[in-house]
Order: sequence, then structure tokens, then C-alpha cells
Amino acid sequence: MNESVAMGAADVPAAQQRRHIWLPVSVAALLLCGTGSVLAHHSYTMFDTAQSTVVTGSVARLEWVNPHVFLWIYAERPGEPGKYDLYAFEAGSVGSLTRAGWTKDMFAVGEKLSVHYFPLKDGRTGGQLFKAVRADGTQVTDPFSAQARRELAK
Repeated sequence: MNESVAMGAADVPAAQQRRHIWLPVSVAALLLCGTGSVLAHHSYTMFDTAQSTVVTGSVARLEWVNPHVFLWIYAERPGEPGKYDLYAFEAGSVGSLTRAGWTKDMFAVGEKLSVHYFPLKDGRTGGQLFKAVRADGTQVTDPFSAQARRELAK
């Protein structure tokens, strides 16, 4: 004779109840831990957005990757002819730049550019690109950051 018996929480052993509680708590904790790094990624505190500057040089490469595209250029050191520094300029994501008209082959290696950017606060060469001006005067912008929009509106 087989009888169905409805079991309440009082009938489930305490160890099994704890195990059922820990699963959702663990999943929630993992999700919360992951959101901190995602939010931290979008910080622009490493750039000095109170000032913008310009450097002129030759394209070394364009890294067309997410989460951010990077434009690398060689620029001659001021007052030191024949000596160059490599600058790294962070831009938007592949998707946002594609929507703005950028392509992965839009800059040729060796092409001369003047890059307008917010410098890194720690003094390293590079920063957040908001505009590049080609030798013929045409401009390419990265209009998706609030700081860049403010600077481009000037």
C-alpha cells in the first residue's frame, strides 16, 4: 500500500533546508561580485578630462577589438629629433564606432594624424581619443563619451 504524504518544511531535515537556501544566496553573491568589475570598467577616472591636448604622429596600428578600440601612434619627442614615443589612445567599442562610421581599416599604418585627447593622469603617453585629424584636414571623431561630446561642442 502506497500512500502519498504531503511534507511540510518541518518534515525536511535541517541540513537539506540549509543546502536549498545556500544555492540562491551563492548565485546572488556571484552575480553581485561580477557587476562591480563591469561597472568599474566604465570609469574614466584615469583620464584628465579637465584638459585636452593634441599630439601629431604616424599610425602604428589600430586595434579593432572590444571592449575598446585602441589607436596607437608614434610621435616625435619635442626637442629630441629622431626620438619617438608610442602613444595609446582608447576609443569606444567596435559597435559604437561602427555606428559612427569607423571601420577596422580606416587608418593606414604610417598615416599622419593629429590626435585630440584627454591625457592619462599618471603621465604615460596616451589617453582617451575624441578626435583625429588627417593630413588633408578631415576629422574623425569618437562622439560617444560625455567628455568627448562636451569637447567637440566647443
